[in-house]
Amino acid sequence: MNEKEPWNDEKHQYIEQQDLILQFNEVEKKLADLKARWPFHSVQPKMVAEREDLEEERDRLLRLINPA
Repeated sequence: MNEKEPWNDEKHQYIEQQDLILQFNEVEKKLADLKARWPFHSVQPKMVAEREDLEEERDRLLRLINPA
């Protein structure tokens, strides 16, 4: 009796999905905060890099949440 129970596997997948959504929401909050602080002139390279990193992470999470 070493078989996985189907309901347990589905529950695990649901929990993973919820965790990904929470991570996605956190990245979205950080991105919104960064955009709110974005200056009109003289953007620091650090901010540009942070925005790129957050956008890449957001896109990665979206692909995991909604696989094609």
